Amino acid sequence: MSKINYLFLIILSFASIRMASGSDTKVPVKENKNVQDPVFQGILTTKVSLAGVDLSTITENIDYQKGDIQQQLAALYKSIPAQDFARMQSMMEKNPMLGMAMIMTPPQATIYIKDKVAMVKTKGLGYEIQHYHNEQSDEAFLYTASLIQPTEAVTSAYKPSDGYEELFTADKRISSQNFKVERSSNTADVAGYMCSIATYTPKALQQEAPSSLGMPAIQLHKLVVYTSKDLPKVINFSHPYYLPEDHGIMRIDIYLDNGNEPTMVYEIVSVKKTPVSDDMLIAKKTAPLYALTDIDYGMKLLGIMMGGMAAFGGEDDDDGMEEGEGESQG
Repeated sequence: MSKINYLFLIILSFASIRMASGSDTKVPVKENKNVQDPVFQGILTTKVSLAGVDLSTITENIDYQKGDIQQQLAALYKSIPAQDFARMQSMMEKNPMLGMAMIMTPPQATIYIKDKVAMVKTKGLGYEIQHYHNEQSDEAFLYTASLIQPTEAVTSAYKPSDGYEELFTADKRISSQNFKVERSSNTADVAGYMCSIATYTPKALQQEAPSSLGMPAIQLHKLVVYTSKDLPKVINFSHPYYLPEDHGIMRIDIYLDNGNEPTMVYEIVSVKKTPVSDDMLIAKKTAPLYALTDIDYGMKLLGIMMGGMAAFGGEDDDDGMEEGEGESQG
């Protein structure tokens, strides 16, 4: 499958999710309001790997000012070890809708935290996101802009106190109503923090359930979740899944099949306790401010993503995407 087809599936699925998010089944995620968050100020770095491949080596190294984006992308794909690339490509071919998971979880992010205020900055292929979340003033802004045409940007707004039913689609809101939760007595170290471990498994798999637009849905088989009581749960809004955890989530192993290894791993790889200035927490916004479920917001997002797709190659341009193109390393 060509690069353009992969990206088209990713973008179409992303747009359909955003526009359908207001009409899906509302399964509330119950939280324990009595748990006191630790006071924390600092900077976190997160990464996402797909089939063991760190895709931030691609998204963080494209120079959009330089141009020649297709050539840069091809060279970056070739830097992935052949064995790793083949494993990732095989997984994508078995489940092309895995691209949806990729677009919803950009490979690297920086989270700035100052008590109850958080700012997340991240970027994917051709776009950037800044997500401001303030529980003190009860306001949040989600800003998305094109890295290819920076004047193309859109912002949505919501209130954290209203919950996250509109921010997370139904398949990303995990609750005890539809998942079994097993809490292990074991612990694990994540970025220097001792974490408790919980495993979430769906009570029933919807094998043939289509997503919006009739496209095949990604089936979640298991989540292994690592939490630390030393990090505030205010960070949990920024994760790929919203889970009813009382403490800060530091890692999520995501299993989209019955394999022994996770399909994707989302994790905090660095925690730096340091003063965070107000300048680091300034919300970037455009006008008008849209509701998350506004169809105009979904269409503007689609336009930003389509612009990125066009810049990354044409239908017959498969440079760097064919099996065996990655260079063997090690």
